[in-house]
Amino acid sequence: MGAKLSSTDTVVEQAPILASFTDLINQEGQVVSSTDFAGKHMLLMFGFSSCKRICPAELGMISQLLNKLGEAADKLQAVFITIDPKNDTVERLNEYHKAFDSRIQMLTGDEEVIRNVVNNYKVYVGESDSEGDINHSSFLYLVDADGRYVGHFAPDFDEYESQVGRLFDFVNKHLNS
Repeated sequence: MGAKLSSTDTVVEQAPILASFTDLINQEGQVVSSTDFAGKHMLLMFGFSSCKRICPAELGMISQLLNKLGEAADKLQAVFITIDPKNDTVERLNEYHKAFDSRIQMLTGDEEVIRNVVNNYKVYVGESDSEGDINHSSFLYLVDADGRYVGHFAPDFDEYESQVGRLFDFVNKHLNS
């Protein structure tokens, strides 16, 4: 599960610029880099497909966000990057992808490449437990259309319904600025 912050601490802006990513592979087997989304904002999420609670909830939230944004969603690319490249193969992500909005790109890749991206975004990733769950941070990272880090959003899953509205406000503000 991700870090739990108070409701007043869940939206953080004014953080350092983060590195881009290259040489990842999407759910269709295509090599992808952050420059492929140039001109669009990116909403990045890190997780794994066998996650039972947080990742599907967060992907559901992103799916709802894309629908709520309407035409403004064309300015945003939602990206899921696995923290479990050993198990999250292209085939597995292709199947997992079907449960969520088709506009979300799901990315995997070489373990070292994934580790570098995870480290660049300062994502916490713990060891997997006996059931295969991996404790990890659940922030959503927003990058602007020029590839600059804008801020991140930490959902409060105890208040799921209100979080979609808060995420919408956070993203929409930056899409229209």
